Amino acid sequence: MTNILTRIKAEAEAQRKLWESDGKRFADIVGREWTAEETEQYERVSAQLDTHERNIGLLTMQRDIEQRAIEFAGDLLGNRSAFGNAADLSQFAAEIRNVLNGEQRGGLTYVPTSDEVRSFAAERLTAQRALSVGVAAAGGNAVGASFLSRLIEPLRMFSGLYAAGAFVMVTEKGDSVTVPRLASFGSAGAATENTQLPGTDPSFGQITFGTKKYGDYLGVSNDLITDALFDIEGFSTRIIGENLAVLFGQDLATGSGTNAPQGIANASTLGVTGGTGVGGAPTWDNIIDLQESVAAPYQPNASWVVANSAVAAIRKLKDNSGRYYWEPNGQAGEAPTLLGRPLFRDPFLAGLGVGNKPLFYGDFTRYWVRVVGEVRVERSDQALFGSDQTAFRGVLRGDGRLMDASAVRHFQGGAS
Repeated sequence: MTNILTRIKAEAEAQRKLWESDGKRFADIVGREWTAEETEQYERVSAQLDTHERNIGLLTMQRDIEQRAIEFAGDLLGNRSAFGNAADLSQFAAEIRNVLNGEQRGGLTYVPTSDEVRSFAAERLTAQRALSVGVAAAGGNAVGASFLSRLIEPLRMFSGLYAAGAFVMVTEKGDSVTVPRLASFGSAGAATENTQLPGTDPSFGQITFGTKKYGDYLGVSNDLITDALFDIEGFSTRIIGENLAVLFGQDLATGSGTNAPQGIANASTLGVTGGTGVGGAPTWDNIIDLQESVAAPYQPNASWVVANSAVAAIRKLKDNSGRYYWEPNGQAGEAPTLLGRPLFRDPFLAGLGVGNKPLFYGDFTRYWVRVVGEVRVERSDQALFGSDQTAFRGVLRGDGRLMDASAVRHFQGGAS
């Protein structure tokens, strides 16, 4: 833990020094046209600042995961206040490994706290996870100190919708769930004395959440499991979590809505259409118009979700003086901002192109993600017995729908 904190401080200090030595000077030449050399230097410094920011975010995430692991281990050992000694940590790791190897018979039960489950999404969840390992006949669940956060964190990393605050609801069963929504507010009208009051009634609609099943399956050599230096629980949950995140994240971005989540690209409303003859790229005016196409009630929680190639194009936009509109975020570990609102990258959105939708803006808390029960990662000693491997599988059942089509709008590249 101390080493990670030291590295975080080192990255932050390096970022600060880079800005002081190489970045701040660009503020002094605002208002005049930059030379080619100055433009090249700015792009180099900006890339280095982004690298430091990304490293700080990853190290901060690792620090939080290790802290949860220490707290979990302390609870199991019944000595949370004293836990942290290297010998205790080594002993606990050995016990977990013995259970995975089948050398220690018995079970461990892990129920995540509300704080741990809350890492699943920006909104509060309620969930429970039980661990029973070491029973050879039935197999076991490969669950460790920070199982839930390790499995779900990749979803937040891979999907811009998660990072932008999509609301997550967990249901116990996979039956269809119908949620009512207000379709229109109705209207009022002026009336004269002694006449019937005018007006129309509000109308209501509904959205139905189904489920789609996502799965992953892998085998791990038993030679690796018995290796004292190999963290089988961390390896399996990370790989399976990332694979499930890729599958689910693709549907949350571009899913058709038929027997699959309705991706944001197919659920949002057109805000701005780009010009022709530019390969589908947005102008700075297009970006401003897209932001202002979202109604005022949605603006306080609004953010950007953008395809990677579109981020690069936006960062290269310049004013008439050759100055870049984009300004890096000076706060370490925070998302960059565009026109004052946070920006999140989503690798599953279509890139820049004629007719493509690479740029979205609005209140993404109105996008609801439904998850059925728990995300399962299970272990079997028998499935790959002939090849001397232990099998792991992961299963996720979920859906996604935009509850309010007015809350999120998109930019679409011109038709030619």
